[in-house]
Amino acid sequence: MAKRKPLEQKGFLELQDTLDKEFSMFIRMTAADDNGYVCCPTCGVTHQWNSGDIHCSHFYSRKNYYVRWDERNVIAQCGKENRWDEGNKPEMVFVLIERWGLDEILEMRKTAKMPGHGKQPDTLWMCEKIREYKARNKRLREEKGL
Repeated sequence: MAKRKPLEQKGFLELQDTLDKEFSMFIRMTAADDNGYVCCPTCGVTHQWNSGDIHCSHFYSRKNYYVRWDERNVIAQCGKENRWDEGNKPEMVFVLIERWGLDEILEMRKTAKMPGHGKQPDTLWMCEKIREYKARNKRLREEKGL
């Protein structure tokens, strides 16, 4: 059996993929009830958190690295809303404001609009975030029994 590469030896795209998966899992598990179900906050449809029907939907595009892994920029949303309705942004912004407050969303907006928002993050920072979300996911699985 092949030994896994340490995070620090992985390339940017491998780290990005891993961080995306851990972050998405965290967002979807956080939104899940104790039975593992998530009610889409924009349309009301309910799905199992890990069914593939619940997505980690971004308000500002994932191309924007400054807010790609910012919890204020995402919601657990059904796949239909995320993919086919482009996140239903008019409803999504109300969900985000309700969840975080207008001041936090305006602050996140400033971050998203900073020059250089497409600049790739530092790989050491990404390794740190991967470890953080892995630990948070482990705690959530234990707390919620997921």
